[in-house]
Amino acid sequence: MRKLLLLLPALLVFAAPLRQRADGTTVITLPAAASIVGGAPFFSDVRAFNTSYTDSLEVTATYRCFITCPAGTPQITFTLAPRESRAFDDMVASASAFNTPNSAGGVEFSHTGESEQLVVTSRLFSTAPTPTVGMFIPGLGISEAYPNTVLTSVRNAGPDAGFRTNAGVFNPGDAAVSLTFTIFDGGVQAGTAVSRTVGAHSGLQVNLIFTAAGVPNLSTANAVIVVNATGPLFTYAAVIDNATTDPYLVIGAEDQPPQPVATATPTPPGATATPTPPGPTATPTPPPGQTFTVNVGQGGNNFVDQVSGNSTSTIHVGDTIHWVWVSGFHSTTSGPCPPCSGDGMWNHGPGTGLTFDFTFNQAGTFPYFCSNHGSIMTGTVVVNP
Repeated sequence: MRKLLLLLPALLVFAAPLRQRADGTTVITLPAAASIVGGAPFFSDVRAFNTSYTDSLEVTATYRCFITCPAGTPQITFTLAPRESRAFDDMVASASAFNTPNSAGGVEFSHTGESEQLVVTSRLFSTAPTPTVGMFIPGLGISEAYPNTVLTSVRNAGPDAGFRTNAGVFNPGDAAVSLTFTIFDGGVQAGTAVSRTVGAHSGLQVNLIFTAAGVPNLSTANAVIVVNATGPLFTYAAVIDNATTDPYLVIGAEDQPPQPVATATPTPPGATATPTPPGPTATPTPPPGQTFTVNVGQGGNNFVDQVSGNSTSTIHVGDTIHWVWVSGFHSTTSGPCPPCSGDGMWNHGPGTGLTFDFTFNQAGTFPYFCSNHGSIMTGTVVVNP
């Protein structure tokens, strides 16, 4: 049962109306749907409803597989009469739908009717053990996909078998998005940030997010997960009671973006500083920050922060990271990896016997990598306000 519930939240299904294409069609997306048969079977029963009292609606459903995928992109077209609801039980495997058993992915429903004329929902469930275990997931509009979200009511560990939490996202956009999950408990960061990249029209989930963050035994009933990304995402947390196997779903709410801290512009030599005019007090320049050392190539192809002992550095705005090359031929290059192409924020090396300093004047999460080793050698700098 526990194995099953680790899998179940990976298939959380959202309906995302009002996604307009350039050709005027509206797309409703079920970001995750599956049909898996085995020790932990689970299925998606999908429903499509035409809200119009007078007009029929022609719908094209396209299966966007991203787990155990067959060749090609399965697609079906169907017509809904006014006020008709169409049932697609086990839609992924059904011969009358996508006929792709033992796979998982998303489904895009496109139409040219009124923007709110199509409603799509899904029931996610498992048939073993009996009685069935699962949940109904409400629809989400594209306006509820945000680059910065917060997941509340998150739990982990605790008495009576405790809880566990899985965190996931779906990217409704046309380009890949880099993101980080950061856990906070009582206003203090717990563990390290977890960085990922999610492809266009695709999803991902981090099971046991507290374990992934390095704090598997943290007992909390009031944690939050902050998700910061380079593009809008649907985000969720599936929280499972280990004693009763009862799951509940938390949908990401829009959060404040990480705030940059303004710094004073120095007066050029020979120029006269402009006095602050009467009125509100000017924002003071933050005091000089601290310097934190990261060894490059320590113990192999690794970045090792000398405080955390791993590849994640947690600092504050105004602090500096001081990279020291201790062995090997490496670089420190800012940007997510994959795609490992660099984002231009900083790049030093590759080389040997180097040092490099970079001061972070903006809060946020900044992934980086070695351009010589790619995804096998990555690091993260988490900058708190």
